[in-house]
Amino acid sequence: MKRIRIQTPRLILREYEWADLHRHHTLISDPDIMYYIQDVFSRSLRESRENLRQAILAIAEPSRSKVYLVIQTKEGDYVGGIGYTVTAESPAGKRVEIGYFAYPAFWGRGYVREAFSALMEYAFLRDGVYRIEGTCIEANTRSARVMERCGMRREGVRRKFEWHVDSLKSRCYYGLLKEEWEEDYHGSSKSHPTAQERAEI
Repeated sequence: MKRIRIQTPRLILREYEWADLHRHHTLISDPDIMYYIQDVFSRSLRESRENLRQAILAIAEPSRSKVYLVIQTKEGDYVGGIGYTVTAESPAGKRVEIGYFAYPAFWGRGYVREAFSALMEYAFLRDGVYRIEGTCIEANTRSARVMERCGMRREGVRRKFEWHVDSLKSRCYYGLLKEEWEEDYHGSSKSHPTAQERAEI
């Protein structure tokens, strides 16, 4: 069983546990927090329990197609969740789509960006990922800013692409290749001396 635990200067990214149910449900059932993430938004404790069950079941997969982690501070505060889903595999490696959400009390403090950067490092150096993708409703500028500050390249916009809550909305698409990530960090994966320390399996 492959269990993931990633440490950053302020955070721990860890696997979900059943003890997280109350905090997980409180977060993903809040309509304001999850306004832009309707595919994860939970309308009942039952839905939240099933969402958590899927995250826990993924831990035991021989070749994980889903990596879902709790973001918490080193003091134990529950910040939110982050993870990615494998959308394709090839001889080049895995292509994944990343997602994240957090309690408003932690917005604007750099926690999600710190977690995002650490998870990218894990994906590229430890999990055979060659491309990370992300997407958000165009009006969700907070999410777009996180991706851009973590080096993701904006690849396009699908105008009035989907019905979201009460109207048609445009959707932005971002991507980052492993070689681009390496260039951003000065040349190659060898320039990441803390990678082993920050991603413990």
